[in-house]
Amino acid sequence: MAATASFLTTSVTKLELLCNGNSLGTATGFFYKHQSNWYLVTNWHVLSGRYPKNGQPRHESGAVPDECRFFYCHLKSEQLAWAEATYKLEHPDQGNTLWLQHPSEGQQVDIAVLPIEASHIGLAKDFFDPSGCDPDMLVDLGGEVFLPGYPLGLSASGLMPIWKRASLASSLEFGEGINKFFYVDTATREGMSGAPCIAISNWKHYALDRATNKVRVVERPLSWRLLGVYSGRLNPSDNFEAQIGLVWRETLIEEIIGGGVNGDFHLESHL
Repeated sequence: MAATASFLTTSVTKLELLCNGNSLGTATGFFYKHQSNWYLVTNWHVLSGRYPKNGQPRHESGAVPDECRFFYCHLKSEQLAWAEATYKLEHPDQGNTLWLQHPSEGQQVDIAVLPIEASHIGLAKDFFDPSGCDPDMLVDLGGEVFLPGYPLGLSASGLMPIWKRASLASSLEFGEGINKFFYVDTATREGMSGAPCIAISNWKHYALDRATNKVRVVERPLSWRLLGVYSGRLNPSDNFEAQIGLVWRETLIEEIIGGGVNGDFHLESHL
């Protein structure tokens, strides 16, 4: 796991959400490449600052973010260093949001995608780098996955993410193409929202051969599969409840980018 984690860790970033220059809180995001363009992926509730179920503001003051600050790792005098970039979340004149949401499901899919400049990714790696990515990697129920992020805003050395373990709590294969999300069993805290969910293999794993629909053994020293976007525990207010988290499937990111629909929300009066 160590080699793969080191390869991908600079692709994860800490987010700080701002309103009129004031911090509303922190979250997690990751850099994502589609064709020749780069994006920042996180949760809908992170960039909107609203609850997906009713559109109400999440912050106790009623404030919602108008800017998102993130950090990227780069080399400076042959040493690792961090720089920051701040992006507006709304067009200053037109008032529309500058981030994207799911084209048909809107806020019901808790993923948001912010287009960013390639100069602001630093040493981030492409999650679909063919040298290690295996989109056909199989993960069994109970299998180990990882959620790199920033619990309670904490980070490892510098601004590196903290890698949290989780186990797959619902089937990936049986729900593929039907369910938009799956569950993981994990103990996480605030600040992890928007973390990538990654399966990792160092040397040997099973994969589905789509040509024959049979399982094959893959042997190579560095393999991973991006499974989706973590959006939090089902009942975060009760630490004694089952620690089950929800992960939105990775395929939804492509649907969001392809749809090109700006973020919006529907407000409900009930909580």
